[in-house]
Amino acid sequence: MKAKFMEMVKTMDMSFSYKPVLLKAMLKHVDENGRVLVEDMVNYFMEFYSVRKEKGLVVEKKQSIFCKDGYTEKDVERNIFANPFKRFEDMRFMSRCRDIEYVEFNRHVWKRLTMEEKAWIVGRCDEKLEEYYGKRLGKG
Repeated sequence: MKAKFMEMVKTMDMSFSYKPVLLKAMLKHVDENGRVLVEDMVNYFMEFYSVRKEKGLVVEKKQSIFCKDGYTEKDVERNIFANPFKRFEDMRFMSRCRDIEYVEFNRHVWKRLTMEEKAWIVGRCDEKLEEYYGKRLGKG
């Protein structure tokens, strides 16, 4: 399971920037049990895209909610669960906790991830974001 997860991170196909942003949000806010507060994840997404907007960088594709004004935390949450989270959940790498305020990494993946691997994942996400914004959307 962990090997499959690491391979998915390595190859990470993307039509939006959401997958690497999700992984970075989760790794930034995860507790020792692999759980992340949904609110922290939502706030990370909102901050990531608003910082890009403030800097005058390309935010996302035009149809993304992050390119529009007036979206709510609930809109962002719905977007996260519809887009990147569902893909990881379908592959059983993540799930929504019984306590719906939290999401979590699959425990078989989480328990086996070393600190070095977590750092590598964050670095890989940064590379994929750079590649995404460089190639797909043109230099912002």
